[in-house]
Amino acid sequence: MFFGSARTFSILLLLLPAARPAVLPRRNFAVKIRDDSQSASAPATAVAAPATVDPAPATAVTVSASLATTVAASASPAPASASPATAAPPSVTTEVQDGQTGTLMALPAQITDAGLKQIPDADHPFIAPGPDDQRGPCPAMNVLANHGYISRNGITTFEEVVNGMMEGFNMEVHFAAGLAATNFVSRGNAFVNKISIGGESPLVPPSPGNIDGPTTGGIAKHGRFEGDASMSRADALVGNNRAFQQPVFNLNLLELGKLGDDGVDGNNTVLNVQTLIGMEKRLFATDQASNPKFEFAARRMFAAYGQAAFLMTVFANGTTNQTTLPILDSFFRNETFPPNWYRAAVPITGATNAKVSGAILAGIPENVPGRNNEQGVFVADPPPPPPFNSSLPCAGYFDQAGNTPATLVNTTGIFKQNVDFLVNILFAGASANPGCTQLQEPFGPAGV
Repeated sequence: MFFGSARTFSILLLLLPAARPAVLPRRNFAVKIRDDSQSASAPATAVAAPATVDPAPATAVTVSASLATTVAASASPAPASASPATAAPPSVTTEVQDGQTGTLMALPAQITDAGLKQIPDADHPFIAPGPDDQRGPCPAMNVLANHGYISRNGITTFEEVVNGMMEGFNMEVHFAAGLAATNFVSRGNAFVNKISIGGESPLVPPSPGNIDGPTTGGIAKHGRFEGDASMSRADALVGNNRAFQQPVFNLNLLELGKLGDDGVDGNNTVLNVQTLIGMEKRLFATDQASNPKFEFAARRMFAAYGQAAFLMTVFANGTTNQTTLPILDSFFRNETFPPNWYRAAVPITGATNAKVSGAILAGIPENVPGRNNEQGVFVADPPPPPPFNSSLPCAGYFDQAGNTPATLVNTTGIFKQNVDFLVNILFAGASANPGCTQLQEPFGPAGV
C-alpha cells in the first residue's frame, strides 16, 4: 500500500478526529488543476502547516488484538495565536454577493447533555418525507431529517447538521463538524450556508458567480464525495445511487447471516468486525465486476470504511453497544430510529470510529485505491506526493482537495471566510496524523 501498512492506517484513520479545528491563515496560491490522467504531483497549493498549530497529542487506544497502537486524538483547544479569528470573531456576519445573502458559519458548542438517551424524544416524531422533500444516499442524514433533528425538507445548514448529529447520534462536535465540512465544501453553497441532503433544489442556489457551475448538486451528486461500492445504493453509472436498493442491501445481509454473532433476535443477527470486512469485500468485488467505470480512489476508500464503521459505532444501541439485524433494517430500509433505541452513552469520536475502520482495512489488505481501466481491469492509482502518501487519511485528504473546486480559493468576504472555515476544519483533522503536515487548498475542477 502506497500510504503504508494497515497498522499505520489504524494509527492514522483520523481525518475527522476529536481535535478542535484550528483556524489557519490563508495565503494567495497559484492554483493548479489536477490532471487525473497523469501521475499525481504536488500542486502549488501545498504549504507547510504554520508553526503556531500544535499537533494533537497521542492518546492510547487499543485497535484490536493484532493492532494495539495509539490514535491521535485531543479535546484541547487550539492555541489562541492560530488566528485572530479565534480571539475576536468578525463583527460582520451577513453580506450580499450576486444577489445572495451570505451567512458566516460557526462551530456549535459541544452539547452538555451528552449521555445515554432514548432517541427519538417526543419532540422528534417520525414523519415520512413529502414529494418535495430532499432525501439522498446517506441513511443517517435521511433519518435525522425524517425526525426533524435537521430540517425535514432536507435543506440544511452546517450548524444544524452538526447539532443534529450530536443530539441524535451523540457524535462528538469535532467529529461531526469534519463530516459536515467535507459535504459543504464539495456539494453545498458555502456562502449562503445551505446544502441539500439529496439532489438539486431551488432552495440551494448555485455559488455566487456560478463559480462551481449553474447548479449546486447536493450530497447525491456523484463524484466528489458520493461514490461507488455503497452499502445500500447502486453505483451511479449502473443504477440509482440516491434511493435505498434492496438487492445491494441484501449483499450485506448475506454476510451478516454467515459471520454475525448470535443475539436475542436469533443466530447471526449481531454485527461484528468480521461481518463488516465481509460486506466491504463483497461490495468491492460485485461493483468492480458490474460497473465498467468503477472507482475506489483514496477519498472513497477512506469514506467507505469509515461509513461501514458507523454501523457498529453510531448505529449501535447504547444500552447494549450492539447493532442487530432489526436495527440495520430500521436505519437503512425504513430510515427511522429503531424502537427502544438509545444513542451512545458517551460522545462518539473519530478515535472510536478509527478502531473499527482500521480493523476493516487490516482485514482487506488486497484492496487499494484505484479504478477500472478501459478493459474493466482494476488498476491501482499512483501514490500522491509526499507528505500525502504517509497514510490513507492523508491520501484521502489530498484526493478530496483534488476533487473540490479550485475556484473556491479566490472567493472574497464572508464567502472566503466560510471556505477558510471548512478547509481549516479538514486540515486540522488531517494534520493530527503524524506526517500529514501540509495544508492543501482545493485544486479540483469546477462544475462537475
